[in-house]
Amino acid sequence: MDIVIDSCTGILIAKASVIEIFLKNYNILVTTEVYREILKGKEKLFKDALLFKKLKEENKIKIVKSDNILTKKLELDFNMGEGEASVIALGIKDKIIVATDNRQGRKAAEINNLPLIGSIEIIISLFKKNKIDYEKAITSLKILKEEGWFSNYLIEKGMEDIQNERS
Repeated sequence: MDIVIDSCTGILIAKASVIEIFLKNYNILVTTEVYREILKGKEKLFKDALLFKKLKEENKIKIVKSDNILTKKLELDFNMGEGEASVIALGIKDKIIVATDNRQGRKAAEINNLPLIGSIEIIISLFKKNKIDYEKAITSLKILKEEGWFSNYLIEKGMEDIQNERS
């Protein structure tokens, strides 16, 4: 199953150390715009950027071109960045799942009736499918809390979902 992922979500699941597990279960597509955004961190030796470069070199993620005209239209219509807009454009064009934590990206995905997931949902899904254990799931959510811009409620709800699934 193909999933197109934006830079924020990609970086967060890399920092939470679940991207390689996620890749074993899904085909991750990254637009050229998003890949360019992520690789900016390589200059600062960010581990997530170096990991993405490695994953690309190993052909574990696929870099794809988005529709430039649709990307520009989405940027203007939803007041979002080029990376997020390119992800939504690819989702619309190829009718695939969009992975974003960006508020405007989620809004655009919902308006365009795209299947949508985010970092928290990815971790919960991996736990429910027994791809990661309870401790890994909780640790990953704690990393999202530290590294992301999530409200405490969303992280607590994710932890509650994992706890309920465990019971």
